[in-house]
Amino acid sequence: MIIMRGQKDFQRVKKIGKSWVHTLIVLQIASNSLPYSRVGYVASKHIGNAVKRNRAKRLLRESLSLQERFISPGWDLLLIARPAIYSCKMNDVLLAVNSLISKANLLKNS
Repeated sequence: MIIMRGQKDFQRVKKIGKSWVHTLIVLQIASNSLPYSRVGYVASKHIGNAVKRNRAKRLLRESLSLQERFISPGWDLLLIARPAIYSCKMNDVLLAVNSLISKANLLKNS
């Protein structure tokens, strides 16, 4: 999975994408015309200082990397951390990501 870097890509997902909410994470998705999926991670200043924001993004990156092979290609994903994520363990974040991916029907059919 490729990481989205451009501001236009983030804005496009926020503008035309659909979203699913969990207490720890918000998942926003939009289809793309590429043969692979891309992902972006967001941890705003509502999370806290830089240490807390970086930890939130590390948790999101790791939990999605464990599920990457199950996600169908052709999607832009935006994972937005919510303030409650800082006090959670990796297993809680992994369960939240699994829940959101299945709600969004992003799983491969194999």
